[in-house]
Amino acid sequence: MNEQEMKIAKLLFNEMAFEGATEHFGEEPPDLDMGLFEQIRRLGIPLKYNGHKEDYDEAVIELDENQSIFENCYRCLRTIRNNIIHANKAYRPDPPDRLEDLLNWSVDFIDQVYQSNTRFSERALEIKKALRIENF
Repeated sequence: MNEQEMKIAKLLFNEMAFEGATEHFGEEPPDLDMGLFEQIRRLGIPLKYNGHKEDYDEAVIELDENQSIFENCYRCLRTIRNNIIHANKAYRPDPPDRLEDLLNWSVDFIDQVYQSNTRFSERALEIKKALRIENF
């Protein structure tokens, strides 16, 4: 597995573990640094592929004041994941540098969640261990 494939696998498996910790176990998301959200805002992410115009609708990434930094960042992580998982990128792939930036941001987000050493991060690790994907 090359480095890019490893980052994609890390994104997919950890997004799933975060969903489990949040939706199925009701764990409180960790407090994260606003700088992480500012990074993804600067990078920008496509909203979704629009087949009618054969291009992406761009998302304006705005901070939802009613959600935590984690929740705002997680929403962006899910969009990045969805574009990979649903093969939207097969129609018009991101330039390699941009894809690398998005994957690096995803890894930074994931790492910050685990570095929070919260019940949320512990639960996500438990989920990954149960599924035998703890190496990602």
